[in-house]
Amino acid sequence: MSGGKGGGQTTTADIPDWAKEPTKRNLARAEAVQQIGYQPYMGPDLAAFNPTQRAAMQSTIDSAAAFGLATPGKALEGLAAPTDFGNGMMGYSSFPMFEQARSELAKRNPEQQAQYDALFGNEVETDGDHISSFYNTKLERMFH
Repeated sequence: MSGGKGGGQTTTADIPDWAKEPTKRNLARAEAVQQIGYQPYMGPDLAAFNPTQRAAMQSTIDSAAAFGLATPGKALEGLAAPTDFGNGMMGYSSFPMFEQARSELAKRNPEQQAQYDALFGNEVETDGDHISSFYNTKLERMFH
């Protein structure tokens, strides 16, 4: 088959003047914000049983034992102790497991952990007209 005949068509899209500066500021802010690392939740994920709930569970176990039914012994046996989060709030958090997993990754694969860590915490200029020379060049091509 042979190519078609006729000329080509070029379409351009210009960014309106009113949008150029806000877009540059938005991109600069995005560059700065991407340097913030993952922010894990460190609070309680699950509330602990209160004393009344624990007593009710133990009462049920004791009642079952009185009739000769097999029982686990103590209510909540084998369950880890809850953490005191202050102001009377007791609960369980997954954050210690997250920290343990990060530590284990750093031990087993320090290169991968270093690559991940390098993604965050870098200096990014965000004042006025320049973000960094790399992004400034890209923005100049885009806006001019």
